[in-house]
Amino acid sequence: MKHFVGPLCRGGFSIFSAFLLALSFAPAAPGQDGIKIKSIEVQYTGPQTVSRERILAQMRTKVGQTYSDGIAEQDIRSLYSGGQLQNVRIFGQAEGDGVKVIVAVQTRAIVNEIEIEGATKMSAKSLRKQIKLKVNAPLDEDALGTARQDIMDSYRAKGYNDIDVQYRVDTNEARGTSRAVFTINEGTKGAISNIRFEGNTIYSDRVLRKQMKTKAKTLISFLDKSGRLDPP
Repeated sequence: MKHFVGPLCRGGFSIFSAFLLALSFAPAAPGQDGIKIKSIEVQYTGPQTVSRERILAQMRTKVGQTYSDGIAEQDIRSLYSGGQLQNVRIFGQAEGDGVKVIVAVQTRAIVNEIEIEGATKMSAKSLRKQIKLKVNAPLDEDALGTARQDIMDSYRAKGYNDIDVQYRVDTNEARGTSRAVFTINEGTKGAISNIRFEGNTIYSDRVLRKQMKTKAKTLISFLDKSGRLDPP
């Protein structure tokens, strides 16, 4: 029987690899499809943040059916698509005249806190609303990067173009939870004090300024948003 492995996440590679190495010494099932499935066992690396029942519900492989390599591959893709698992392997062990299917998984940590440090020009509460990363969702590297970009975009929309945002993740391995911390260096707010034209002979500066959306800062810039220096 074939062994199917999904893409391995860098962060959990060594732990999961050691886990699979230990499993590899168990006797393998015969190498062909069509063997009856006697049982299915879910084995975890790390905290069980996803229940056995939920994992089995996402699989087409069932007890009493005949084993299929093709269906096992589909099951791995289905389990990854849920976003809660970072490593998955499905393989079989001989069990009497049938096969015992092993589903080896490593779950993602659950985000239980999102902290924003260094925000003074915008409230942390409003920034949390701007990002797609949410509490009680699986930790995902892409979501962290997107959240960082969302915070930077929020600042740039207000003229803080030299904004810098970094993040870190503090993980409680025992509980399978993580705290995402975004640290903000707001920098200074850019503003346009004057707009000058050079080389214009046909049209005056005044005419050209009227054609532009960008305006120099006025006394009521907080209302008309004049002087805002938007990123290119």
